[in-house]
Amino acid sequence: MRSLFAVLFLSILFSSAAQQPANKATAVLKSVSQRLNSLSAVSYSYIREMKYYADNYDSRDTADIYMEFKKDLPLGVRFQAARKKDLYVYNGRNTFDLDASAMTIDSATPSSDRLLSNSFLYNSMVMLRNNLPMLIANDSFSKVLTDTLVNGKSLFSIRMEAPMVYLNAVNGIGRMDNPSLRRPYFLLVDKKTYLPYQFVSKLVNGNDDRDYIRVTYSGVKTNPAARASGSWTYAFYQATYKAYEEPAQIPVIATGARMPDFRLPVYNGSVMDTLSFNELKDKVVLVEFWFKSCGPCIKAMPKYNALQDKYKDQGFELVTVNLEDPVEDLDFFYKKYPPHYRMLYHGLALFNSLGFDGCPSSVLV
Repeated sequence: MRSLFAVLFLSILFSSAAQQPANKATAVLKSVSQRLNSLSAVSYSYIREMKYYADNYDSRDTADIYMEFKKDLPLGVRFQAARKKDLYVYNGRNTFDLDASAMTIDSATPSSDRLLSNSFLYNSMVMLRNNLPMLIANDSFSKVLTDTLVNGKSLFSIRMEAPMVYLNAVNGIGRMDNPSLRRPYFLLVDKKTYLPYQFVSKLVNGNDDRDYIRVTYSGVKTNPAARASGSWTYAFYQATYKAYEEPAQIPVIATGARMPDFRLPVYNGSVMDTLSFNELKDKVVLVEFWFKSCGPCIKAMPKYNALQDKYKDQGFELVTVNLEDPVEDLDFFYKKYPPHYRMLYHGLALFNSLGFDGCPSSVLV
């Protein structure tokens, strides 16, 4: 009997120990949430790094952020984001995009969907402030606490993940429709202040866990000097900045119109060559415009060879035209999807002359 009691006792002990990381993680998350929700304003600098290995996508962005939390605003926040040559202001209803190079100001009243994709809000302090209470209460999110060391700084690291779920930019969760994808999150927290130090969103596809978005917060001030009240209004900037005017829109090339001639370089990995459209005048030509950050463009690439091979003996030719990515990026896709067609580049001027304003765009001639 004592042996059975010992087994039961050890089983309970180990079960309790296994649950401790989740309990401790929740306790730390509650402390972070309480800290953020106690603030009326915060300022910080961030570095946002995005890396998607499969698509050879790599970007780095920095900005200085000032946020005021107000319950009467749609998102509970208004903010100003400053970069070297521009300032972006969201006053809770309208946005002002100020370009210091052109000395222009562009005003808009964004929809809620548009705000959810705002890059300054993605993985921001307000996203954490709004989402942490939901994450704490949602038992479908696993939560594991560990200690970590970053640049000699001792931090809490909390791993959070729920099946088929991702966090929205500002608040709430969305559902993923691809069962092979997972979205684990890692929140690194300063042990002394319980303020966020870093937030990492990973995208795991099968066994490939290299892709990530990482935001690092620095210079965090929890009692920053308030911005001038006028700086939240359009009138404040009118004396210095002129209203932005959309450039005259070139009409999209019409059905039945003559395709202008062009000559662009051909990328084939080594030999430099060019191609003129006049050289293809006796063929049916499909021109596909793309750039490396265009997800649908990259998704279509594996299908181009099949299309070219199927119709090449019937006078058909497919050519792709990259807008302005560097040759190193072309080389990546050239090797990943070895083309049976010609891959042209430096095509931005041609793209603009045809009246297009987004990719993917195509012309069948």
